[in-house]
Amino acid sequence: MKNFLKLIPLFVFLLCLTSCVDYVQSISYKNGKYQMYYKITLSKLIFAMADEDPEEIFKDFDEEEIGELPENVSMTPVNTDLEVGAEFRFSIDPKTTDETEKSFLPTVSGNKCYIPFLLAENESIADSVGNDSRSSGEAFAEAVMSSAKCRILISKSVIPTIETAYFEGKDNQNYSIPVFDYGDANCLEIPFIVLSQKGMYRTDRVVVIRK
Repeated sequence: MKNFLKLIPLFVFLLCLTSCVDYVQSISYKNGKYQMYYKITLSKLIFAMADEDPEEIFKDFDEEEIGELPENVSMTPVNTDLEVGAEFRFSIDPKTTDETEKSFLPTVSGNKCYIPFLLAENESIADSVGNDSRSSGEAFAEAVMSSAKCRILISKSVIPTIETAYFEGKDNQNYSIPVFDYGDANCLEIPFIVLSQKGMYRTDRVVVIRK
């Protein structure tokens, strides 16, 4: 995942200027395998303001450079009138012994299910957000990051009913994550502002309590 995640500090920096990042992560189960999906895009508007070409960011970012993602990953460029980015798809056998694949899978302990949160795998995210919010005006940066959200979609084929979801916090002061019923899936909405609170929460995974 290292090469995939190397772009994230840039995304977070841009986020502190304007709400220009969209991140979606989903997990479902079909034909005996987990189906994984990730999408990260940038607004073209901010690049136009800086007279830069947003497509250059993803120009050399192809399957051969994805790094530590599973071997069967497929990448599809996203290029619309408003945004540019990439989608990533791959499937994983739940019985896999491959350590890279296992790092993307949910794990279960009693009524708890731990869902890896890819966007927070890199500790530099918290550093970048925290430093930028202090240097560019804490109130403004926090307002922007509070309105910008990343989403995790969990198919009901994986977890039929969710009672609650949260990031584990210090001294059991957990961060509650809103859960919305999307019909065939539940959607967890995570504000980017949470990633600025380094040391407060464990954000590399979401704890989901099943009913």
